[in-house]
Amino acid sequence: MVTITRHTFLKGLMATALSAGLPLKGFAQATGGTQSAEQDGAGGDAWPRSFETGDGATMTLYQPQVTEWKDFKSMTALIAAEYKPKGSDDSAYGVIEVTANTSADRESDEVVLTDISVTNVNFSTLSRDELSDAALKVGALLPTAPLTVSLTRVTASLSDYERLQDTKGLSTDSPPIFVSEKPAILLQTNGKPTTAPVKGTDGVEFVVNTNWDLLVTGDPQTYYLRDDKSWLSATDIKGPWSAADTLPATFSKLPKDDNWKEANEAMPPQPFKEGDTPAVVYSDKPAELIVIDGAPKLEAVPGTQLQWVSNANTDLFLDDANKTWYFLTFGRWFKATDLQGPWAFASDSLPDDFRLIPDGQPYSLVRASVPGTSESEEARVRAAVPTTARVDRKAVTVDVTYYGDPKFERIVGTDLEYAVNTEFTVILVNGKYFVLYNGVWFVGDTPTGPFVVADSVPADIYSIPPSSPVYNATYVRVYDTTPDYVVVGYTAGYLWGFLAWGTFVYGTGWYYPPYWYYRPGYPPIYRPWRVTYGSGTYYLPGRGTFNYHWGRAYGPYGGIAAGGIYNANTGAYVRGGAAWGPYNSGAFISVRGPGGNTYRAAIIDGNVYKSWDGKGVTRNNTWLRDNNRTGTTGQWRSGAKNLTGGAGQKNLFANHDGHVYRNQDGKWQRHENNNWRNLGQEGDKKIERRSSTGNRRVANPTIRENLERDFRGRQLGGQRLQQRRESSGGGGGRSFQRPSTRRFERRR
Repeated sequence: MVTITRHTFLKGLMATALSAGLPLKGFAQATGGTQSAEQDGAGGDAWPRSFETGDGATMTLYQPQVTEWKDFKSMTALIAAEYKPKGSDDSAYGVIEVTANTSADRESDEVVLTDISVTNVNFSTLSRDELSDAALKVGALLPTAPLTVSLTRVTASLSDYERLQDTKGLSTDSPPIFVSEKPAILLQTNGKPTTAPVKGTDGVEFVVNTNWDLLVTGDPQTYYLRDDKSWLSATDIKGPWSAADTLPATFSKLPKDDNWKEANEAMPPQPFKEGDTPAVVYSDKPAELIVIDGAPKLEAVPGTQLQWVSNANTDLFLDDANKTWYFLTFGRWFKATDLQGPWAFASDSLPDDFRLIPDGQPYSLVRASVPGTSESEEARVRAAVPTTARVDRKAVTVDVTYYGDPKFERIVGTDLEYAVNTEFTVILVNGKYFVLYNGVWFVGDTPTGPFVVADSVPADIYSIPPSSPVYNATYVRVYDTTPDYVVVGYTAGYLWGFLAWGTFVYGTGWYYPPYWYYRPGYPPIYRPWRVTYGSGTYYLPGRGTFNYHWGRAYGPYGGIAAGGIYNANTGAYVRGGAAWGPYNSGAFISVRGPGGNTYRAAIIDGNVYKSWDGKGVTRNNTWLRDNNRTGTTGQWRSGAKNLTGGAGQKNLFANHDGHVYRNQDGKWQRHENNNWRNLGQEGDKKIERRSSTGNRRVANPTIRENLERDFRGRQLGGQRLQQRRESSGGGGGRSFQRPSTRRFERRR
């Protein structure tokens, strides 16, 4: 066996492979001196990839296997390679190892690789002279331009390898869970219902702290609730509610602006379809609603004692073994022996049958929220990958406004304080005011500034507990600084997605009461905090994000949302709507855009840094591609041909022991001495693996277990790419809906 480290052969091999469109995880050649993200078919059908040397020899590269992603900054991968000289019937098989620095972006589903280096080659049948001879034939220079790889493929391949620690301190309290076997809607207010005048409309008020269009008028007071093009009315917000055939004449004077556009379009009210008038369930705190179309219809889940409720608007199962109902929402499971409750937290005690739920069914996507499944581990790895950006110190600042004089309250369990009467995250640390705005940290000497981009963040900030409404700030860090720019980044926790109970969940589970600021003679100012429950949120594996529930049950804006937000810059309320939904669907709110002082709800669809509109903040993966184009992209000049399918087996796997393996009819075989031999006892040998960071534990599997892991990861990566392409229609739309959530959407 010959092992050569950093040999010219490797440089030539990779140069040729990359220039022929054969880079890691499916790189394809791009213009402008870079390599773009993979373009091969969903399932990885473009692998293996082959090219011919000038004298007719064939080199085939098989789909790379990512073995480590250290701190999500540097990556190591193994590639099984096959070399066949012209006219020869025998192939030489070997393993090459490469490393690269990385920068990831969930929105574009890419990881940008820079400083690519071949660290090792291990061929069992080529002599040193033969390797050198091959190197001269296939190329001589390793590309230095950035390359991109699918984040979906990478996280899928690592899903059964990296083990990340859970967040501690999240609440396991169950929200109010209501169940209805007839059409129903969930009317929620964030605390006691509070009203404010509708500007320019005498005698009409709206309920500030709900996401519904809920108007109040008359003496005695009457509530009017819009449901699509129809209305309901009641003299008490708790009901009873009935269909409203007519509306007060004053409603015709509602402002003709975007805040009230849909309400104006619903006048005069349209009647509900016969028998379709919904029940109204009211809650003064974030709650969840299960709507079943009549009595539950139970569909057996093959291979388990579970039954799926096929006529519910959400994920609901019955476990026959213990006669218990299980309900999934926000990545958390709750259980009850009766549908009407009481409900209790169950993510940490799910029956083993949930891990046996098969693929290919409408309910299969719940596997991403079942601890111990590869889908759940994949979601966790993806959530832990930081999204980074470069901030121009001179071009970026922030102007913080408050409702009245700045008011701060202590963060329980710390010596820190946070501002309660502003839409901005402002934290007082040792006399300095740190502001977190759209993923960028700023610092100033007074609560109103001036503020400059922060070079560092005090360690005390990262001790803020989940019970605080500014806990998400602990997931944004400063990664690097230079005299000109600062590199910042965040992980999913900033957008309220957390690793917990062996899976990935949305929200802390804590309830943060809103802040009210009352002024004599003026409407109250309402400052809501992020809520966990109240929108039927679920996880989408194809996008790696959470999405809120479309349809009647949770209202026109997808859940409790923010209600009406007061904009201190304009002196008026703006209806928050979907701006407070999960982070795949209008997830982040920006009181003032970087270019002006008008309120806007930034639709970020997975990357907070988009909300800066490129004004002084550049996504790091974009910066790396645009500013590192000096290197060559490979020097293969003639004779190169892509030969989809390769010269050998379609699925070969590399291993750290330097051998190449294949799966033949369900049995693993190893190539040695020019033959394929069934894997025997050597397959039970443990593989020592390195831990890439202190907060992870890394399994040490056997060779056979390692091969099975890579095999599953390769299949899962293809499936995830297909799911992502199928859900590429845009944030929050029906194309993102899980099949089991479409059943009760209103027909338009």
